[in-house]
Amino acid sequence: MLAIVFFILLFATRAKSPEIEIEEHVWRVQQSRVEKQKLSPVITLYGKTETSELLNAAAPAPSQVIKVLVKEGEYIDKGQLMLSLDKEDFEPLLKQAQGKVSELKALIRSEQLRHESNLISIKNEKKLLQLSEKALARAEKVKKQNLGSISETEQAMQQVEKQRLAFNTIQFSVNEHEARMEQLQARLQQAEAELIKSRLALERSEIYAPFSGVVAKVNVAQGDRVNGNEKLLSFYSMETLEIRAKLPINMLTEVQQSLRNDQMLKGIASNGGRQVPITLERLSGEAQASGVDAIFRINEQSAGFRIGSIVVVRLQREAQNNLFIVPYQAMYGTDRLYKISDNRLQAVKVSSVGEYHLQGQSAMNVQPQLLVASDELNSGDMILSTHLPNAINGLKVDIVK
Repeated sequence: MLAIVFFILLFATRAKSPEIEIEEHVWRVQQSRVEKQKLSPVITLYGKTETSELLNAAAPAPSQVIKVLVKEGEYIDKGQLMLSLDKEDFEPLLKQAQGKVSELKALIRSEQLRHESNLISIKNEKKLLQLSEKALARAEKVKKQNLGSISETEQAMQQVEKQRLAFNTIQFSVNEHEARMEQLQARLQQAEAELIKSRLALERSEIYAPFSGVVAKVNVAQGDRVNGNEKLLSFYSMETLEIRAKLPINMLTEVQQSLRNDQMLKGIASNGGRQVPITLERLSGEAQASGVDAIFRINEQSAGFRIGSIVVVRLQREAQNNLFIVPYQAMYGTDRLYKISDNRLQAVKVSSVGEYHLQGQSAMNVQPQLLVASDELNSGDMILSTHLPNAINGLKVDIVK
């Protein structure tokens, strides 16, 4: 009994532990003030440099490469000799064509002389025919008077037929003169065309640069034997370079409307750290599921781009009202950020419209920010600019100044 009483006494007089109070965790974050502004969104595209005037020089006829005076990637001036073929492969063809033309011109002169001779001969043949017909008439008259023989009459008739045949032959030759001249003239035109082709082939055996540009590729080497129309080299002008980039399909209507209104959208293209201004010139005539190709003109001829270069394009869209500049780390997903109200987070629905880039020298070391539109934000609102993985509605935060 004493033990039980002692236990109850100890239990009643035991020390009580203090109650634990659970405090809400507060996250230390940074905030940013947002203001409604009229700004021009910038979208980033990835394009490729190309040209619409890539010149491919081909061999005019089978020949041998004698000289190759340029290398791939080399800059060439207008009128510079780039490649030379063996002229001995072209000169015989030229002489052959010249001989054919000379032969046909001689045949035409011969035909004209023959025609002039036929015109004179036909008059004589006509007189002879008339005399033969008169002799036949006299022979028949004598025969009727029983003063001549039948053989004399037949000889006279035979002479008339011979003379008529000779007259008709010359008459046919005279009538055929115009057709023969047309045939010879047609053959002469063909021969002259072949002569022109031979001369052009000889001239094109030496390939000169028609404009200043860059050699894209050299397909042959000195001593190679090439066939007709085989590609020898290709080159292009730096002035015709363009940038082709894929434009999102949701921007197609806006860009088309700007082009119709003659509002040329401008932008910046960068490659290897250098930035050059560009202008949207036109859209491709064929669209795809991923978008449509936009073709940009490079505004600086000395940009230093080459065909096939991958270029980052930042296209500046038309200015829009009621846009907010927010840092990238403030976005959660693609359409949500958090507003801070009474030190608690409040989710806000937004829509991204592009990027915002500072202009001028001050923009060199400044990261681009995001432009968003939202009906749930107002000027002066504070938003969460520290990215919290566990950010939810109502989360308590402490602002770090």
